[in-house]
Amino acid sequence: MRFTLSQLLKLPMPYEYTEELDLTDDLVGLEGILKVLSCNVNGKISRIDDENYTIDFHIEAELVLECAISLKEVPYMVSTDCTEVFSTKESDETFTITKQTLDTKEAVITNLLLAKPMNVYAPGVSFEDENDEFEDEEEDKINPAFESLKELL
Repeated sequence: MRFTLSQLLKLPMPYEYTEELDLTDDLVGLEGILKVLSCNVNGKISRIDDENYTIDFHIEAELVLECAISLKEVPYMVSTDCTEVFSTKESDETFTITKQTLDTKEAVITNLLLAKPMNVYAPGVSFEDENDEFEDEEEDKINPAFESLKELL
């Protein structure tokens, strides 16, 4: 959602809004995201002062992620609540209001990426480490040159 600073000054605070975003172009290809089926955001804007605003988001997104083992498509629902501060002054702790416009899209994308798991697994797929057997065999074998040192322990 985009709001100009002049619009924000006229809105009754706190102001609640609902929007449906198309984030396909922004998220597909990032961190194993194959598709974005839907993204709905409910937000509540509160004014701190004329230059700073707090927005409480509830984000629900239906994503299709890539299985970490089989690379198959795995549907995944993200539902998260977050709070972000927007300011006209640049800071590492806030989202910047640029060109007199508060745009919530970047904050929604950031929080979606934070809420999504690093790895998902398709049903019925499990990971078997073939190196586990090899490591066990290596531990049982003792180098003959060090055989006599075993008695000292």
